[in-house]
Amino acid sequence: MCPTRAPSYRTLASLSRITLLDLLQRQGAMTVVDLAAATGLHHNTAREHLHRLIDAGYVTCETEPRDSKGRPRIVYAASTGADHSAGSIREAKVTAALRHAEQVRRMLPVEPACRPSSSLSRQLDALDDHLDDVGFDGRLSDDGLHVHLHDCPFADLVREHPEVCRVHFGLLRGILEQADGPLSAEELHPFAAPNTCTLDLHCSDPAEG
Repeated sequence: MCPTRAPSYRTLASLSRITLLDLLQRQGAMTVVDLAAATGLHHNTAREHLHRLIDAGYVTCETEPRDSKGRPRIVYAASTGADHSAGSIREAKVTAALRHAEQVRRMLPVEPACRPSSSLSRQLDALDDHLDDVGFDGRLSDDGLHVHLHDCPFADLVREHPEVCRVHFGLLRGILEQADGPLSAEELHPFAAPNTCTLDLHCSDPAEG
């Protein structure tokens, strides 16, 4: 029997959803009409994919205020670390990750670059929870500044569509921002080693904790 993947894996395994999320990350807020035109998807199909991304916490939407008559437009945007209210789904995931903190202790210790603190642990918990959710095996380096991602579940998709890595890097960066601590994502190196990608981290306060 084949193992089943988590819901986030199924969400990100769709090239259409990756394409939509890539556009929103690079170009900012867009309407479903603009997104459908840019991707070649039917409006209804694009809207369905967007709703899946919203349910997973990767996209937010809001109604544009307007003074004139007519139906107001709905604008979609990629979730960011600043989406504390609109990104409540992502915040809930961070909170849930803290309940499973013991699962990430294999990523510690993180010295000498950063000493463990509550904010640092919160970020690592959120990051590890996301990696588990989408099917990566993540390991933090001894210096605490690199995460090695093994067994990419999207490897076949990445070979023809490298934008998948760009989208995932944006998600990793947003997760660390949402968790609010000293770590930030600097760069993702796809397949830096056989079957392994490397995420470079930056610690803004090495003495924290």
